[in-house]
Amino acid sequence: MAQVSWTETPTLWTASQNGMPVCSLKAKDIGGCTASWLNGRLWAPPAHMPRAMPQPTRFFAGFDEAREAVEQQLKT
Repeated sequence: MAQVSWTETPTLWTASQNGMPVCSLKAKDIGGCTASWLNGRLWAPPAHMPRAMPQPTRFFAGFDEAREAVEQQLKT
């Protein structure tokens, strides 16, 4: 699996793998950020809602948590 590189703007971080953008992290006014897949991947439903449908976007409390989750997903 190729290394994940991050490009940062004031409110948006974009993860790229093999030169292709795969996920974006966007800061929210309420705090935290959302991670949105750009390549058709889906986030698994949260543990407290096991029957929920997988979604392309997921909320995280902060950028570090979101970056770690994205990098972990890209390793699988």
